[in-house]
Amino acid sequence: MIPCWNIREALATCEGGWKYVCCRSCGLVRLHIEGSESTWRQLAYGGDYYGDGFSKFAGAIQTLREFSAWRRAREINRLFSKPGRVLDIGCGEGLFLKWMKGMGWRVDGCEIGEQTVKRAEQCLGQRIHAGEFENMSYSDHSWDVVMLWHVLEHVSNPVELLKHIGSVIATNGLLVVAVPNASSWQARLFGSHWFHLDPPRHRYSFGLNHLIRMAGQSGWKVMESHHFSLEYNPFGWAQSFLNSLGWRRDAMYETLKRRSKPVEGAWVLRMVAWLLLWPSVIPAVLEAAVGKGGTVAMYLRKV
Repeated sequence: MIPCWNIREALATCEGGWKYVCCRSCGLVRLHIEGSESTWRQLAYGGDYYGDGFSKFAGAIQTLREFSAWRRAREINRLFSKPGRVLDIGCGEGLFLKWMKGMGWRVDGCEIGEQTVKRAEQCLGQRIHAGEFENMSYSDHSWDVVMLWHVLEHVSNPVELLKHIGSVIATNGLLVVAVPNASSWQARLFGSHWFHLDPPRHRYSFGLNHLIRMAGQSGWKVMESHHFSLEYNPFGWAQSFLNSLGWRRDAMYETLKRRSKPVEGAWVLRMVAWLLLWPSVIPAVLEAAVGKGGTVAMYLRKV
């Protein structure tokens, strides 16, 4: 846990009764979890969280995810003179690793969801690790690149995870960390209605200052940061806006998942999604331009 966490105060309560607390010392926001870890995991990742079928989403949304994964792979590949070995912790259905493998990289994945593990293995044509990264077998200094793409906010001890990765990554290896940005315009505007709070899955809500501080504590140096994501930021504005109007929390997002059974009223929510998403690109671009994007991605090297 982040060392300064010693004094807490109640911050907000989201739909479903999920409570957040805030550190008075640094402003870090944390989900207050009651009960056992296993109970929380069932609530967070049970049911239809992963969607049905081969992928979590379908249609244009899935196409956008494929495109975003290809862009990430291309950007990282350009930083190296030749392909190496890459690990994606929380690899989802393996889209990023698929593109990296196509560029000649040796790829490893790690996922906790049984259904998602099967998807990734089918996508990649190879086995991946099912379970926590800490339980994964590997040789020291194995990977040239480690990806934590919207994973750090889900873990119980982010500083320890960053330290652990630092102990096994290759010399001069690259760590890419992306998280929702609690210091973004959309987070400040919508508060407890902000889509990227995502209770009960997101245990922490990091601002840019928290990421920089954690990187330093864990032995990493920030090389560069990016504040715009077409995959995440416009949707954050659109869904947060609907949440603030009193709609069922994240209803539009849930409707866009791939499902075996139709959802009542789904066509209305899909229509609203397309009406809101394109205009939402404008505030997403503006907030990113001043370093207040709804998400932030950092490229880190070991100190």
